[in-house]
Amino acid sequence: MPIARNQILITIDGVKDLSEKGIAFRCRYELVGFTDDGKPRYQCIYLRKGEPEAILVSTRITPHGPEPRYFNIWPGLFKHHFEFGDGRDLRFGPDYSISLEERG
Repeated sequence: MPIARNQILITIDGVKDLSEKGIAFRCRYELVGFTDDGKPRYQCIYLRKGEPEAILVSTRITPHGPEPRYFNIWPGLFKHHFEFGDGRDLRFGPDYSISLEERG
């Protein structure tokens, strides 16, 4: 499970806004648990220089507030990273951890 830390919230629209404005960001994926059938689930964290980490949340607000978006590896996480990621390649470890490496 993720460790509590100083985080802000960001939606997909917020990520699109960063991209449209040319604001540099990095992202990372944290393993948050497993589905009932044993598949790993992740949340996406966006990082900008000088800003707190931003956890990706759903654009819909529930009665309990915004909910984090969770991704299964396929197709969710891959699709999200190719569309809204930072351009680095995903690398999976044997413990289901994800690291990101520069292309090239």
